[in-house]
Amino acid sequence: MPFQELTILYFQVAAAVMMGWDYFTPKTWRAYMDGVLGKYFSGVQSNVDKDINQSLEFLKVNIPRILLSFLAFGLAYLVLKFGASFDGSSRPEVALVTGLLYLFLVSGGFLALMNIIFPLLVPLGMGGVFKAITKFLTSTEKGPLAGLGFLCLLVSFVMRYINYTAI
Repeated sequence: MPFQELTILYFQVAAAVMMGWDYFTPKTWRAYMDGVLGKYFSGVQSNVDKDINQSLEFLKVNIPRILLSFLAFGLAYLVLKFGASFDGSSRPEVALVTGLLYLFLVSGGFLALMNIIFPLLVPLGMGGVFKAITKFLTSTEKGPLAGLGFLCLLVSFVMRYINYTAI
């Protein structure tokens, strides 16, 4: 089994404690804890926003390189069509030159795109996930601690589902 039952139980107990915090503690404790966690998650959210904005700025700066990559793909397609228009009885040098030119254009366009996309994967991919989580935690009516408890409960459900499907 991918997850032990005890691990799933730990997540469920943590979820119950965090979600039940609102019912069993005085208002001053809840307000203090919600303030501390709200401040922390707001800081995380502002850092994520900064990373996402920097990534979008990086993308804006590289728009000419992206357009050149697509131009290289278009030219590669035209070279491929041009090379295919010759029949097999014509000179083999045409096939060699058009094939090499095609490979050069496709690989150049592909490498340029990958040099732009890979630096954006983590800030935009993971940043988007963290943005959604921190937005949820800072805007829940019961407070960030109850929101964390709810997320722990969701994680325990996912773990249980993985265990059922792994059988």
